[in-house]
Amino acid sequence: MNSPSEKWIASVLAVGTELTTGQIINRNAAWISGELDSLGIEVVLHETVADDRVRILEALERCAKTSHLLFVTGGLGPTSDDFTREIISEWLGLPLEFDENSWQAIQKRLGDFKISIAPSNRQQCFFPKGAEILGNPEGTAAGFRIKRDAPNISKAHLGMMESVWILPGPPNEIRAIWNKGIHPELLRTLPKQTITQLFTWQCLGKSEAELGEITEETLKGSNLKIGYRAHRPYIEIKVWVPEDQLATKTQWLERLTQVLAPYTYSRNGEDLVLNFLHHIARADSVEIFDSASGGYLSQRLADSLRHEKDFARIESLCLNQEWGTGGDPIFRVQSTLEQAAQADENTLTFVLSGFTPDGIGSVGFREAHRVFQRQIQTPYKTVALTDRMRGYLVEAALKQWCEWLDTTVS
Repeated sequence: MNSPSEKWIASVLAVGTELTTGQIINRNAAWISGELDSLGIEVVLHETVADDRVRILEALERCAKTSHLLFVTGGLGPTSDDFTREIISEWLGLPLEFDENSWQAIQKRLGDFKISIAPSNRQQCFFPKGAEILGNPEGTAAGFRIKRDAPNISKAHLGMMESVWILPGPPNEIRAIWNKGIHPELLRTLPKQTITQLFTWQCLGKSEAELGEITEETLKGSNLKIGYRAHRPYIEIKVWVPEDQLATKTQWLERLTQVLAPYTYSRNGEDLVLNFLHHIARADSVEIFDSASGGYLSQRLADSLRHEKDFARIESLCLNQEWGTGGDPIFRVQSTLEQAAQADENTLTFVLSGFTPDGIGSVGFREAHRVFQRQIQTPYKTVALTDRMRGYLVEAALKQWCEWLDTTVS
């Protein structure tokens, strides 16, 4: 690099026809970019290319012109459409060499799992000459890294590139290789970077345009970078602050937090579902009655329960779901809570009901002899926006339930 303090710039190139055809979503690029951003490395380009040799070579050339670091994912498997290593070898003018240690590692891993070893697995043991091999604790496809100063490398195509990191496609394997080898190496060799911290507000109740106007007016003159992301039901407000400016910019963040408070449901990556599940983990039994969300609440809960082992200690979590929104939501919540009074006092009961044609729903909660209920007015007043009503009600209910649970902790 031209200067030891020069900011590092990176690109992420994903290889796979399953990505370009929409069969799967490229989540690897998002994860890698997040890891690089946390280190102060700017990601300027995401490329996705099919399993086509010519197009992969063209994509490598484009990335080399823009970045110091390139991360290539996919195409390291044992089948005929896995030829990323061959193209990298051709691109850099480095012959492929067989690595016996990698072959031993593959045989041991497959043998430990009692999986038959196919002759085609051997192709995963060839690497460009001079490459640094990155062991894969979660699979058979080792990654590898090639540095600009590798012996006999052809620099004609490298552009401004300093290092190329080649990784397999499965997300769990990328993370394992990253944590074991890439992250420590980046920390060791990383020039001094200006780390930028991201602050976020997840908002409901106003449109993206309205929240944008509020944010722009509040931060006028701050010289802070501002961004927005609409992901239903939320509008996310994003503000980036260089860490060396945090002391002088805190007042601006506090001012924005105060102005957005009526619409803010979570901050800085907090997930209301995880917060709710951690709250109810103290209970032996939990019952949730949902006649408002049309499956939205169950999906939110399932996505987190599937990955959170901490919630296994809840002996019973029962979700009772009714499809339909008829009737008076306030009465339905009250009636359900009265019936819940017959249950074991160690059971936590949560109710979500709604909504009227003008967007009113109701939520309730019972723990032993303590009962709470309140009405929720969504900002949507037409059945044409039913999906948005449902999303709003669920997030509002989760927030309200957490507040009630806080008041009942002895």
